Amino acid sequence: MQTSVSNKKKVLIISSEFLPNTGGIGNHAYNLALYLSKENYAVTVAADIINVDDAVLEKFRNETSFIFKPVTRKLITPATYISRLFNAFSAARKQDTIFCSGKFSLWAGCLLKFFFAKKKYIAIVHGSELGIKNKWLQKLTHFSLQRFNAIVAVSNYTKQHIPVDILQSIPVYIIPNGINLDEFPYTSNNAAIKHFETDPLQLITVGVTERKGQENVINALPALSELYPNLTYHIVGKPVIKEKLQQLINILSLSNTVIFHGMVERTELIALLQKSDIKLMLSNHTVQGDFEGFGIAILEANALGKPVIGSNFSGITDAVQNSKTGILVDPKNNAEIVAAVNEIFKNYTTYSANAKLWAKEHSWYLIIKKYIAIIEG
Repeated sequence: MQTSVSNKKKVLIISSEFLPNTGGIGNHAYNLALYLSKENYAVTVAADIINVDDAVLEKFRNETSFIFKPVTRKLITPATYISRLFNAFSAARKQDTIFCSGKFSLWAGCLLKFFFAKKKYIAIVHGSELGIKNKWLQKLTHFSLQRFNAIVAVSNYTKQHIPVDILQSIPVYIIPNGINLDEFPYTSNNAAIKHFETDPLQLITVGVTERKGQENVINALPALSELYPNLTYHIVGKPVIKEKLQQLINILSLSNTVIFHGMVERTELIALLQKSDIKLMLSNHTVQGDFEGFGIAILEANALGKPVIGSNFSGITDAVQNSKTGILVDPKNNAEIVAAVNEIFKNYTTYSANAKLWAKEHSWYLIIKKYIAIIEG
């Protein structure tokens, strides 16, 4: 469905991940491309793709309203970097505005600026780019950000991690992550009344990494199980640390309580969210400096009327309206987690209604206007 681009402003999005893969940065980049296309921009995307069947990828490319130039990750890391740079350079020549999202994309954007200086460069920072512990990569990222014309931070918390000298010299905008409400057919439905004395409690997390904090949920399950017998905890996402989590599950005798779903198709993810009662995001700050910049998965759960329990730090504090759309807790404090679950279920209908309204406020139809203002500014 490619369209003529001769009379349109041209935008390139360079991203470290993209659909059909799952992930917050990829989800964000996809919707940025989709909604800029809807606003009559000629959009090209250069992004990484991991473990996607060729036929699936080709079908996806043919169905987009923009040009997609994927790079498949190579077994030899330097080969991947070379391919990514070549892809970015070949796509950048005829563009007017270039967005860079993800660590390597920021570095690539810096390099492109030396060759195509007259284009407008906009960095999108999610969180992990700003918490790198390696000093040389810190300096490279810092230097790269200084080359951009503008920076978008996805939350107030993320902006706080941008170096002061950059904040003083480059315009920095806070634009929260958006959500494509067209994906969520249940947005207007009323929250179902559930009887937790008889219906098992269904909990869910999305993403399986140290940052996502699944171990915090697992540690709270014994206390929760005392109040909510037969509860089920669904873990969705690439099982990066499954072995570590499984050891903890075995120690706590929770094998019948936790289900690993692995990576799932988008439609299956939405179905699992719909069947769940509460989305948990008890994220950690990792020793590598990674942290949650916002949490698109929070809005996705909210769109389906699902309240969220999240960590009381990081960008999650921007994504959750505390005591309205969910509750913020100390992710290591089991008593706070249990109290939050109890509070939500006492007032589930109210939390559910608030969650849907909050998701609507983050519709990409609204969020994209803020990006257009930067492009045209």
